[in-house]
Amino acid sequence: MVWHIFKKDWKLAWMLVLIVAVVHWMGAVIIYKLGLFGEDPMLGMLAEAVPTLALFGSMFLIGAIVHLDTIPGVRQDWLVRPIARQDLVLEKFLFVVLMVNGPVFAAVLFQGLANRFSFRLSFAAALSQVAFLLFALTLPIFSFASVTQNMTEAFIFGCGCTFLIFLFQTTAGYLNGPREHGMLEAIPWTGIGWLGQTARFALVVAAAVTILGLQYFQRKTLTSRFMVVVFGFAILATQFLPWNPAFAIEKSLSPKPNAGIRAAVAFDPGLAKFRSPSGLTASLESTRRNSGDDHASVFLPLKITGIQTDSFLLTDRVEVRLITTDGKVAFHGVGEEVEVAKEGPKPAEVPLYQEIQMPVSVYRGIKNQSIRAEFEYSLTLFGLSRSYSIAALGGDERMPGFGWCGTKMNEAATAVELRCMQPGKGPTCATLFLENETSGLRNPERSSCHGEYSPYSGWFTGDNMAHFGANIPFRDASGLAKFPVDGQQLPQSRLVVRLYEPEVHFSRSLVIPKINLQDWEAQ
Repeated sequence: MVWHIFKKDWKLAWMLVLIVAVVHWMGAVIIYKLGLFGEDPMLGMLAEAVPTLALFGSMFLIGAIVHLDTIPGVRQDWLVRPIARQDLVLEKFLFVVLMVNGPVFAAVLFQGLANRFSFRLSFAAALSQVAFLLFALTLPIFSFASVTQNMTEAFIFGCGCTFLIFLFQTTAGYLNGPREHGMLEAIPWTGIGWLGQTARFALVVAAAVTILGLQYFQRKTLTSRFMVVVFGFAILATQFLPWNPAFAIEKSLSPKPNAGIRAAVAFDPGLAKFRSPSGLTASLESTRRNSGDDHASVFLPLKITGIQTDSFLLTDRVEVRLITTDGKVAFHGVGEEVEVAKEGPKPAEVPLYQEIQMPVSVYRGIKNQSIRAEFEYSLTLFGLSRSYSIAALGGDERMPGFGWCGTKMNEAATAVELRCMQPGKGPTCATLFLENETSGLRNPERSSCHGEYSPYSGWFTGDNMAHFGANIPFRDASGLAKFPVDGQQLPQSRLVVRLYEPEVHFSRSLVIPKINLQDWEAQ
């Protein structure tokens, strides 16, 4: 009977299936034509619009397929015939997966193979994209459509759910804490955001099993709609997972748990004050800024030790508490990111500063006081994985683990543009520098690292192809800086790429018993 229903749905919906599939494939061809550098502005606009159109087409197609045999009401053909309910729900699920996710799989596979990546990498990227869409799109829309009779009802119910989502987000954001203090407990846009996303996927499966079971086997539409709202709130709540428990899970997944055991963070008062590029102190900076920017900054000198050679340390989060002498917490927020690179046999010692931004009203109230500063550092240590090089001009290389890359000079003739693509998840951390092969001269390295530790990849739109790059300067347009490797040496130079992989996630605490913030304004 499943095959019989499948053929019936195909006869009724084949035109819509074909249209949505063609839109997906058009998006894949457009992105392919853009290439590495994406210099065609028209194709760039289409590369943003067409995949979005394909996403909405997929959502409409899922609803249309489910509505061919609606569940609510008393005039359904499948009830009169009758048709086994397990056959109907199985057929709908198979049809949606094959006819909605199938074209997406083909489009991503085409992208990988057309860009001359291996079948294994291309197939893995396509499979990851389909799996992501199954949990993030297919099952939620499938369950939602099953509690409505038609598109009009789905639209009205969807508008109601959207209003509830907006109300929940507003209320939760307000209860989560005052934003002017910078205390962001949510983790969605951080490197460990994938933990919340995985929790959402698990809730989606539970919601789909519950709602589809209620609808297809008991036809309890009112109860099912109530469950849509309940599970919707539960799924939204996962974005407010507290940081410390989530990071503890990430720490337990570290590939090399003992790699950062010697790392230590300390306050270094002997270091000179941070010098502001503008040449103004923090208080003068605050006066100079317009009324829309009401934050002041201080820069506390740090010393981080115990990091071995060819390692890169990244702060995923810095939680800051500033406590007055009477025990009151004057400021509770997050500090700015700090990076430590140990490159080569004799890495240069670079001054480190922990920047703290706080409301001007808070700063003015405590800047002349002797306060206690407490820091909780969530850190990730990266180890050197592999190293590559590519010609500084006209380079075209395929580097395992980093992807297919090309280089050219930018239009201003001040930097080398590196653009790369990689099926699935791109690299997390790399350092890059220009080196003259003949003389051995090299420019200072530039880091391109971000905390992204998800073991899988996938997007609502696009081709699950990571596109990334960097601009590596060789000339200062103002003439103030001089690079060892300048424009004339580029034909004899190569761009060196050193790829780093996460080894361990760990935490460190730093307490400064007494400090005067005004002493550490920028010079």
